[in-house]
Amino acid sequence: MYSPDVLAAKEKEAADEAKQALIMSLVGLACFGFILGILAFRKANSAIQIIDQYQVAQDKRGMATVAKVLGIVDIIGWVMVIIARFALT
Repeated sequence: MYSPDVLAAKEKEAADEAKQALIMSLVGLACFGFILGILAFRKANSAIQIIDQYQVAQDKRGMATVAKVLGIVDIIGWVMVIIARFALT
């Protein structure tokens, strides 16, 4: 269905996006969680969509899923910090 060149390019793209999403979500746990959490979530979603559509980089699905979950944790954690900060003042 897709040429080998397209599949190779999409496999690299999915692997790169999953890796970038994981890095962003891990850094987001320590700082800039709200911004990096959203970016990590979007990148992880993109990687998962590529993996599903082109059936490539199946070994990176776990990394993308972990990045997506950590992105959600980043966002929720920082929202809770902001709420707690305003509630305590």
